[in-house]
Amino acid sequence: METIAAPLPSLVLHGEVDQASIDPHSITQAWLSNLQHKISQNQLNDISDLFISDCWWRDIIALSWDITTKRGTNETAQFLHLHAALSGFGQLNVIDHGALQPRLSNMGGLIWIESGFSFETKVGNGRGIVRLANVGPAEWRAWIVHTNLDELRGFAEQSPLEKGDCDKEADCQVLIIGAGQSGLALAARLKGLGVSALIVDKSPQIGDSWRQRYESIRSHTPRYTDHFPHLDYPSDYPDFLTKDHIITWMEHYHKALDLPIELGVTVGKITYDTSSQQYTVALKSQDGSDRILTPRHLVLATGLIGHTPLSPTFSNQSSFTGQIYHSHSHASARLIPSLSSKKVVIIGAGTSAFDIAQDFVNNGAKDVTIIQRSPTFVLSLEAQDKFVLAGWNAMATADADLVGSSFPVPIALTLLVGATQMMAQHDAELLSGLEKAGLAVKRGEDGVGILHHQLLKAGHFYIDQGACEMVVDGRIRIKRSEGGVKGFDTNAVVLADGTAVEADVVVVATGFKPSSETAREIMGEEFMAKVGRMGELDEEKERIAWWRPTAMPGFWYMTGSFLWSRSFSKVLALQIKAVEEGLNPDYYRDLK
Repeated sequence: METIAAPLPSLVLHGEVDQASIDPHSITQAWLSNLQHKISQNQLNDISDLFISDCWWRDIIALSWDITTKRGTNETAQFLHLHAALSGFGQLNVIDHGALQPRLSNMGGLIWIESGFSFETKVGNGRGIVRLANVGPAEWRAWIVHTNLDELRGFAEQSPLEKGDCDKEADCQVLIIGAGQSGLALAARLKGLGVSALIVDKSPQIGDSWRQRYESIRSHTPRYTDHFPHLDYPSDYPDFLTKDHIITWMEHYHKALDLPIELGVTVGKITYDTSSQQYTVALKSQDGSDRILTPRHLVLATGLIGHTPLSPTFSNQSSFTGQIYHSHSHASARLIPSLSSKKVVIIGAGTSAFDIAQDFVNNGAKDVTIIQRSPTFVLSLEAQDKFVLAGWNAMATADADLVGSSFPVPIALTLLVGATQMMAQHDAELLSGLEKAGLAVKRGEDGVGILHHQLLKAGHFYIDQGACEMVVDGRIRIKRSEGGVKGFDTNAVVLADGTAVEADVVVVATGFKPSSETAREIMGEEFMAKVGRMGELDEEKERIAWWRPTAMPGFWYMTGSFLWSRSFSKVLALQIKAVEEGLNPDYYRDLK
């Protein structure tokens, strides 16, 4: 697998440095003061005295009104030259309390000073993270700087736990298509900022995207990482939410925040008028009535992945006398008649495959087999909690979100290789048992970590919710086939090497088409061609179109896991509010 991970610099203490004598607060404040001086004196042509050569600056709408990452002193100097003074970036101060106060960080022998800092711009306030590397006896230079706009001056985000003021019969400023977690989170943020927004969804009920999934599904991230904006899950909810908990919570969230939503709505033709800077959107309501809205902003919140299953066709498939269906259609194994006499084969070895295999075992299938083509990352919930998500359990959610977004993607990928290897050591007994059972597992030994698969492939990993024990003890069998599935016989799946695996039920767990497919269905090929390769990484390794300006005025894409939905809904809402209040006067000009 191609990797975009970046090498780490030398992150060790200089031989003459006494670790006990290091004062992270004074060092950080001195560095911030020196950066402020350079900006104020316009001395940004040479910043090598403040930054190491392979440095990074990740800005989230603070200096640039975009999500952008610069690498190296040349790119960083140019970025600061263009944006620091123009944005009014200044008043840099160390955050000297709580989890973000300066500290000496030691990650497996990699040592740096890490500190939060506050700043101001012409339009608002923000917070950032700076990571300083030791380059001499008394010299520290920046390795990573992150800046994030928190608030627009004069437009503080208020609690949206009050009645809304968006009349469904009037045109709102923002139309959000999609009432899943991302759409709900963005609507809540916009309401808190006083921006009128309406959500429409083709489904008849809130949470239908979760209702349509199999009964046994659970969240694979803990409750403490997945809170919605302004309203946390109840403390008596389980650590890993069931499908019913998620649906119930989304319904409650909608009602508690009184978010304007119309359900059962079909979106028709969409056009954009450059002169009025408005979209014209044709809607058909559940009662059959037609309606036109003319919002200034159109947001698609239609999912992290697409809705269309990837369903490969296999040789001789029509000869199979059993039942074949995609994992998208799986509701519950209990609905399969005479299950105790049936052999089940699942094609694929990702999260859905393991979840569904576990469901079949729990409901008494005669035999359950997973066909695995490529090695899979497997980790325990405990390993994930300890090595990946510990920050959200140790600090306030907003602080953890800031730290989590502060690493440039290539650096995060590199650090997570190390974390992957540590998780593999933590789960050594589990992984050994899986390998003895025939499962091929990845441990990060090839320089590819689990984040590569989560972030770039969106598959080929499994966070254990109980299926691993079933693999180890033989209740779930594993069949390796690097060549995949060749085809079918009347009562079997035929592997590439000719091996026949008997089956009465075959579940094809091969994933879904990307979310860009859904966007093209709604917006049209020509429109999306202008937007670009939505969701893919650009040359800076930032997501194209997600949570940031696109090539089309007023068009945005809001998506993500629960964590991303909470964090980036604020980023997107602030951008929309800034455009509406004239705080980003170059927005439409830059898109011409």
